[in-house]
Amino acid sequence: MTLRLILIRSTLVLPLLTVVEAQAQSFVTQKPAPSADAASPPASSAPQTAANLPDACKLLAQADLEALFPGRPITPKGGTLSPVYKGPQYNQSCMYMVKLPSPTSKLETGKIASVTIIQWGGKTDGRDGSVATFASIRSTQEKVAPSSRANMRIETLQGVGDEAFQEVSDHQAAIRVRKADMIFVVSLDAYSPQTLPNTVALAGQAAKRWGQGGMIEATPPIAANAHVDIPEDTRTTTAAPAAQWPDACALLAPDDVRKVFGDMKIDPPRKMMGQLTHESRINRTEDLPHPIACQYEATRSDLVSGQRKIVTNSIQMRVANMAATPELAKRNYDIARKVGDAKTDVAGLGDEAAITPLNTIYIRKGLLTLELRVGGDTRDRALYDDATRRVNELAKLVATKLP
Repeated sequence: MTLRLILIRSTLVLPLLTVVEAQAQSFVTQKPAPSADAASPPASSAPQTAANLPDACKLLAQADLEALFPGRPITPKGGTLSPVYKGPQYNQSCMYMVKLPSPTSKLETGKIASVTIIQWGGKTDGRDGSVATFASIRSTQEKVAPSSRANMRIETLQGVGDEAFQEVSDHQAAIRVRKADMIFVVSLDAYSPQTLPNTVALAGQAAKRWGQGGMIEATPPIAANAHVDIPEDTRTTTAAPAAQWPDACALLAPDDVRKVFGDMKIDPPRKMMGQLTHESRINRTEDLPHPIACQYEATRSDLVSGQRKIVTNSIQMRVANMAATPELAKRNYDIARKVGDAKTDVAGLGDEAAITPLNTIYIRKGLLTLELRVGGDTRDRALYDDATRRVNELAKLVATKLP
């Protein structure tokens, strides 16, 4: 009984193994249909070997960037391999970081240079050929360009590969190229007027390194630049010229303080000078000709419940800003008012004015923003209200002197 069962099982299993083996054999010998993915060569192409596989990091070599950006640090970020399902892997894209001087500071800024292989290894003509694919890519980009917020412009480029066009925006220059069966794009972050010529040179050099049969090793070196252009600092100054800044101690003179604090001893004013800093790659400072702040101390001795109490008020006039334009002056005033929590408007002082809970009044008149403060005891209601009264009286005197 046992022997018979084993024989029966053997009879049942053997045909099953035969079927599985037959299916496996069929799977191994079956030829795959030609891939629709244009980035991989079709079955009719030459066998893929290390000699004819593309390499993005050879299309865009570090030596090219060193020639175009002499003396600048260049960091290779390496290549990105193609997906495994596309057959033997190759460097599909390659990226470099170029450190360039900032036009607005002493720091350096990093700019990206890269190349990406879009398609290679197929036929050039026909509906699915590289010529038709390249035309389709350009058509798509031309539809996208008008809606781009970066002011993208698309123009035909002659002399690079078999055909090419450039995409130039506020942030980047990109050259899309077809050379035989390959389509690729070279891009460079915007930096200076050299950006587009450099991108064109990189794309042209990359195109010379590819032929229908694969990579071409021997190419003349890229034409080197003599220097790296540093963009001009196009920022406009936000401050008025130094000669236009007023004298804080003339706006709040000792006589003005004595009119309001005649019952107190007033120390001579302490004057504080200032500078304008013009920021660029090399910062430049300029001394202001007059004090931008003037501070007084007023004191008196009161008799409170038989005890002597020293009352002190600090009085300060500060030129907060002298703006280059009325629009900037309004912005400066709004910022000062917000930072100081000046929520209560004060009428009759300049173009606009407001007072803070700490008895600081901000005044704007034309391009000028002033800060006038009377400090004192904020825990004694009578002294606090007295400081409020006095700062308002001083502000009226100051307002009569404003241009």
